Amino acid sequence: MSFPTRLLGPGEEIYLDSRPNWSYLFWPSVFTVLVVAGCVAAVVVWTSAPVVVGWILLGVGVAALVYLGARYLGWRTTTFVVTSQRIVYRTGVLRRTGREIPIGRVQDVTYHQTVVERIVRAGSLTVESAGRQGQDPFPDISRPDQVQSLINRVVAQSAGGYPVAQGPAEVVSEAARPATTPSAYSPPPITDPTPPVPAPRVVEPMPRTQATPTVAQQLGELAGLHQHGVITDAEYEQKRRELLDRL
Repeated sequence: MSFPTRLLGPGEEIYLDSRPNWSYLFWPSVFTVLVVAGCVAAVVVWTSAPVVVGWILLGVGVAALVYLGARYLGWRTTTFVVTSQRIVYRTGVLRRTGREIPIGRVQDVTYHQTVVERIVRAGSLTVESAGRQGQDPFPDISRPDQVQSLINRVVAQSAGGYPVAQGPAEVVSEAARPATTPSAYSPPPITDPTPPVPAPRVVEPMPRTQATPTVAQQLGELAGLHQHGVITDAEYEQKRRELLDRL
């Protein structure tokens, strides 16, 4: 029988929903098998036994089976639940018993295991809380060491996280470190003794102007070209007339 979700509070989450360890049914099962086997063996061997003995053996066998069935119902109806807000333990078939411990009131969790319980991975868990009862034992818990670790994590989570251990010397962050007072003497700033060298100025050369030759100079050059045979007579006459027309 799992824990009903309708009983959860707002925002409550289930971290563990378990039944007693399987060892809860181991020894009752062994006892029942031995009793039933003994009754059957007695009937087979003692064939001449009175009828009353047979009825008695039958009653013993049925009683052993009823005991095993009741034990199974007890295992089936026992739940151990760990939620984000509480620890819940419920047991009983006809008459139910329930205990709840708020996570915020848990002060200590201890588990105990015998040699046999360590082999079958079972044990008893004791939760110490602030209240009248003080300590609440929970028997037949599967993997009690892991359940203890789970409860401790839930308790730390409800308290806002795991506590941080402080070392011998506390480290102060830069934001919390107080500003230091400057001393009376402060050295002058270091400057470069070499004065900066100005960048050289680039002086663009002035455009060179060329004087336009006169008409007389052009006629002289034209006559020289004609005399050396560079231009023909027709070209000479044509160029000379053009220069004369400019006058």
